[in-house]
Amino acid sequence: MEAPNPQPTLVACHYCDLLHEKQPLARKERAVCGRCGGILYKGGHDVLSRTLSYTIASLLLLVVANIFPFMDFKIAGRVQEGYLLTGVINLYHDGYAELAAMVLFTSVLAPLILLSCLLSLTLPVVTGHRPIYMAAMAKLVRRIKDWAMMEVFLLGVLVSAVKLAGMADLVFGPAFFAFIALIVTSTAAVAVFDPDVVWDHLGWKHRR
Repeated sequence: MEAPNPQPTLVACHYCDLLHEKQPLARKERAVCGRCGGILYKGGHDVLSRTLSYTIASLLLLVVANIFPFMDFKIAGRVQEGYLLTGVINLYHDGYAELAAMVLFTSVLAPLILLSCLLSLTLPVVTGHRPIYMAAMAKLVRRIKDWAMMEVFLLGVLVSAVKLAGMADLVFGPAFFAFIALIVTSTAAVAVFDPDVVWDHLGWKHRR
């Protein structure tokens, strides 16, 4: 007696909800929706390897951005070093605790949580493991990524620097350039990451 043919795996388009039968893809190939042209999923193990590389680089840059001077202020012969968390501390001391907490969360904690989740997802898959926490991490990535607003923080720093340029000499420190690089690498990690690859590794019962 012949074994029944397995049911095809169906993938819904994230943009128009059209169902497609999932087909294996080669490395660097992408499957697109036949109706709206949206990207359905990406092929190849290279997706997670690249995400892992960007994530590790981002975590290292995040450490550099927090331990080295962000900006030096030179006023009347006096030099004052500013760090990434200096603004948060000043807001708290000035009585803006809620605003300080929001800046801390969106510029440091949310990116750290996001990168930690990406590392927890990609490293086990690349090394051939499947920890029980992966399903929860995959859901957390989807929820936390919109809270990582490092670009908004950098824009605020640049606006403040322009306003202070006439009153003091500003020297950008290594943390400033590490923070810019962090924005680039973390954005690349999120853009390259394909959650469907993780769900396929976990099995469809976890996704449902």
